[in-house]
Amino acid sequence: MMHHIINNLWLGSQQDADELVRNNPEKITAILNVRGADDYKPAGRDQASEHPDKAYKWIPAPDTGVIYPDHVKEALLWLREQADKHERILIHCKHGISRSPAFLAAFMVESGISSSLEEAKATISVHRAVQPATLIVEPVRHVVLISSLTGLPNRQAFDEGKASPFVAIADVNLMRAFNDFYGQIAGDALLRRLAQILVGVGLDAYHPQGDEFLCKGESREELNAKLSQARQIFRESFQVYAEGRIQTIEGTDFSFGIGASLEEEEAALREAKKATARNETPEWLRKIIGTGGHGQIW
Repeated sequence: MMHHIINNLWLGSQQDADELVRNNPEKITAILNVRGADDYKPAGRDQASEHPDKAYKWIPAPDTGVIYPDHVKEALLWLREQADKHERILIHCKHGISRSPAFLAAFMVESGISSSLEEAKATISVHRAVQPATLIVEPVRHVVLISSLTGLPNRQAFDEGKASPFVAIADVNLMRAFNDFYGQIAGDALLRRLAQILVGVGLDAYHPQGDEFLCKGESREELNAKLSQARQIFRESFQVYAEGRIQTIEGTDFSFGIGASLEEEEAALREAKKATARNETPEWLRKIIGTGGHGQIW
């Protein structure tokens, strides 16, 4: 259910916005939809035609854990305009937990309702359980240094950061086959999952491109131990939205190589991939092969 936060501002989910077509007890007159790319279907989209009696704005913010300045600026201009008209405003994303409260917090500070983002987030949390995404406040510098898909520092951040004695290269095994069968949204979710795991085990991780990740470390032993722990977690079953439903995936894996130079890292990665290729076919791929690569797996 949507929650009244303060003044003429409500916070809610995609479901709450959809329900307004049939029932509008709060008399909402304006909707800010900040749902961009995420792991759910139908995908976020401009639904203005479904709310012809309301002011409507769609800002496709991706579900990456960070909110970019251009999106914030666009939202603040629209929210200020609607607030001046005394509209009753619902801000929503998919679940109303991360993206939409971040935009709301920014507006509360910009409009003088709150003195800081921390205060705004605390006010929102009184009314609704949220985990607001991070607002990037230095647009040029920070946006360039962050992967828009995973939220990790990117290649430029890696190159410009402090050098380390050892670096590990890691990439997801059979990523192309995974994307081909489960789709790009599921593949992106898999990469975000790996990014979270790498950070979770304490690695200084970067996402330069595609399914490749880089990790800096002070020793081979440190990198090997943490990456081995990350592999164990990554292999565990998890759920992802694919083919119009929630599916359980088992046996995803990644390979990594550690070195003191690029040549050594890449050579180690090639050897690791050769060793992985000799292992048993992962469970998720066996299920695809078992059904001829199409249709219902289970």
